[in-house]
Amino acid sequence: MLKIESKEFLEYGYVIEGNYEDIVSFLLTNSPMPTNDINLYERDDERMALVPSIKSLQELVFGGSEIETGYCNGYNNKLNCLEYHASPEINVAATDLVLLLASRKDIKNGFINSKDVKAFYVKKGTCLVLNPYTLHFSPCRADENGFKCAVILPQGTNKDLTFKPKDRMLWKENKWLLAHSESKQASLGAYIGIKGDNIEIKL
Repeated sequence: MLKIESKEFLEYGYVIEGNYEDIVSFLLTNSPMPTNDINLYERDDERMALVPSIKSLQELVFGGSEIETGYCNGYNNKLNCLEYHASPEINVAATDLVLLLASRKDIKNGFINSKDVKAFYVKKGTCLVLNPYTLHFSPCRADENGFKCAVILPQGTNKDLTFKPKDRMLWKENKWLLAHSESKQASLGAYIGIKGDNIEIKL
């Protein structure tokens, strides 16, 4: 497993140095863990938007454009899917966690092999930016207590589509998705575009 500080991560994004303890504290105090599913995703939490560091990140990464301040918490330990956005995504790790990442260029004829996916260990308190079109999905837990992670994106990302897309990978607004056949998303009709093993992070 690679470290998020390694040069290999530069293909997928970059780390923003600084103290983001206010975001970490908010998530640890105010965001719940799932009780009946493997993950809980909140697209936009208005309370989180008031955390001071959010405003500086909005300006630094999105140039002041409107954003949504969400989070993903849970116990996931498998790849399951890969998604990408036509925009950056900010993650702030409120716990240690693992990110599974790949590049859009690794998609060949509509498919990607899970062998092209790399695992990165992210320490609590790390703020990172995923480049537009970087393939990623839910974080994976680094221990049995699960993970909590801020997810900051352009406003509207991950909202349900109001039209039938021509692109079979377009799953929600600003969200293109490739699913593994074993995933819940595949059973819901998502495009099955991942070949190979459904990578599992073992504790």
